[in-house]
Amino acid sequence: MDSSKKFIIVSISAAVLLIILVSCTLAYSGRDNTLMSDKSLNLEINGFNVELPLAEDGAVYDAVSLSSVTANSIKLKNDVGAVVKINEKSIGTGKTMELKLEQLAAGELIKIEVGNEKDKRVIYLRTLSSQLPEMVVTGESPYEGNYYATLSSGGAVLYELNATGDVVFYIAKSEEDANGESYWDFKKHVLEDGKIRYSYQRSYPSPSAAAFSDYTLGERVILDENYHEIETITLAESENASAGDLVDGHDFILINDDHYIVSAYQLKMVENIPANLSPDPMGSKVVSTLIQEVKAGEVVFEFATNDYPELYTLSTENNYANSSNKTPNYANLNSMTIDPVDNNLICSFGNLNTIMKINRETGAILWNLSGAGDQFGLTEDQKTSKQSDVELTEDGYLTIFDNATNSGQTRVLKLKLDEVNKKILEYKEYKVPGHTTVAGGSVQKVGDGLEVYTISWGTNTDGLAALTEVDFSSGKKIFEMTLPQGVFNYQVQKFK
Repeated sequence: MDSSKKFIIVSISAAVLLIILVSCTLAYSGRDNTLMSDKSLNLEINGFNVELPLAEDGAVYDAVSLSSVTANSIKLKNDVGAVVKINEKSIGTGKTMELKLEQLAAGELIKIEVGNEKDKRVIYLRTLSSQLPEMVVTGESPYEGNYYATLSSGGAVLYELNATGDVVFYIAKSEEDANGESYWDFKKHVLEDGKIRYSYQRSYPSPSAAAFSDYTLGERVILDENYHEIETITLAESENASAGDLVDGHDFILINDDHYIVSAYQLKMVENIPANLSPDPMGSKVVSTLIQEVKAGEVVFEFATNDYPELYTLSTENNYANSSNKTPNYANLNSMTIDPVDNNLICSFGNLNTIMKINRETGAILWNLSGAGDQFGLTEDQKTSKQSDVELTEDGYLTIFDNATNSGQTRVLKLKLDEVNKKILEYKEYKVPGHTTVAGGSVQKVGDGLEVYTISWGTNTDGLAALTEVDFSSGKKIFEMTLPQGVFNYQVQKFK
């Protein structure tokens, strides 16, 4: 080969090499510039999207949801042109890893490294979100079970505490990220077949909820035993509802994966209000309560309060002329439980001041306890007012969280009923001096053979404890948790 041809070949090779080198340089330059300035890491953590900007080295961010009782699922959703490590473990684009955390605590961070040959960023995730309020805990409960709670103010927050008051699971969105969402009624379910499920109400702004700004309309979210979302529940098609209508968030009963009981508030125009209550002659607008039981996708039972005209008379919110209150929520279901003796429903209607048993087959009202229609002979001092929770103990007692707005002294009631003869066999009341709850709150009896109760104080007016576990037989507070002034739980419930 002559020298001129060799020169041409060498020149071409050099040119090709130069193009490759320039391309690589530009690629690295583009990669580094993007990583240093505009790039974000997109993760899916326990089903929630989290975007983490990479502009600032050492930045610390919140996850939406983390757990210390189950492994956390983390998926890398985007390619940032670099190696990504989470707590020293590499993760590829589109891949999912599991991360076990020993505890969720202030100062405990998840380390995320993002880098290539010429650039590197280290950022962090808090294990305990800054959206959770500071909780001051005293004592430790010796009784089995964890506490499940939702905040009723600011953002969308639910959390689970163990017996020492440590957060072991949470979902927490800032007010900005929540975009109007709120969470209610977080609880654990042990199904008939032994499976573990969790649920909470996710309420959100929507056109169909516009008339119910004070209520918790939305969808019931079902989580599996690992706290992963598996289903959302709204109303099923029936004579009283359209498929997809929003449900209320005060209470929910999950019997099996395909069998549950929900409630809803419905705006209705009615003409069956007794004349002595001065209804609007053109028809009155009311907020009616609907209870709906669904099994295998079919509605098997419904109860609508507007089908029972006698309930209008019991209400404390009876402006049926629609003059001052355009849509009175005259019944206000806020709690329901199944009586295992006869499988019927026991429900608390806060605006009726009444606890009611309802036949789950016929819809018949079997009895009324307290309120203007009381059938058990309660004295005026014994009657409840705006009660917000009713439960059954394993030994057949009825426990009631009585907000007692008539007297101003919130209390816990424990009753034994003779349902056949409509008599009170036992009546006990417990008070914690100074505690007054204007809305929300709940009570559960814990411990065998003892007068120990877990009490959540809802929207209390004294700035005292948000949660108290107390032995009333000794007067001793076993466990107590306090939130910052102005921060409230809707309810706290304890489940084994």
